[in-house]
Amino acid sequence: MKTLSLTVFSLLLLSGFAQEASAYSKAAACTYTADPKDIQLVWTAFKFTTKAGVKGHFNKAQVSGAPSAKSLAGLMQNLQMEIDAASVDTDNPGRNATIQQFFFEKFAPASKIHAATSKVVGDDAKGTATIKITMNGVTRAVPFAYTATPEGILEAKASIDLLNFKLQSAFDSIHEACKDKHTGPDGVSKTWTQVDLALTGKFKKECP
Repeated sequence: MKTLSLTVFSLLLLSGFAQEASAYSKAAACTYTADPKDIQLVWTAFKFTTKAGVKGHFNKAQVSGAPSAKSLAGLMQNLQMEIDAASVDTDNPGRNATIQQFFFEKFAPASKIHAATSKVVGDDAKGTATIKITMNGVTRAVPFAYTATPEGILEAKASIDLLNFKLQSAFDSIHEACKDKHTGPDGVSKTWTQVDLALTGKFKKECP
């Protein structure tokens, strides 16, 4: 009787292992894909002492990376973006020209921004992507907290301080150019060095 019980127990155990192995195999076989055209970087700058946001994006940004991967983290790994900051767009032509002339043109090299994902830790729901941002000849590793939905919508958010990229002169330039427009009801002209970043994109997950 003991022998029979042990045999049944062993079969059940092996069956459980087989089911787990099968489930793992199916999960491991999933493929994640994304179209670079669906990836966009949106920034939010701030003015007034009340910290009113001004949003914008770039119309010219070349995105490259692996077309497919076995995980969402793998898909984001080594993602690169070459941004032409001269294509800045805030839905206000006059503001676009001001930002370009008095801020991005002050970069060295002018109007060039490069971003590359160096590390991703997380799963299909949330995690952190470390993105190295290079502008004005300075590179900083910036942690982006990301969230992803079952429908394949991904959003990664971070904040940077412009002064960490040696942009004091460029910051002073844009603040002076916008001094009047950045003066609030309290009579104080304020331009913040903080800029919020949001990287958005779409991906597909296909499993056999």
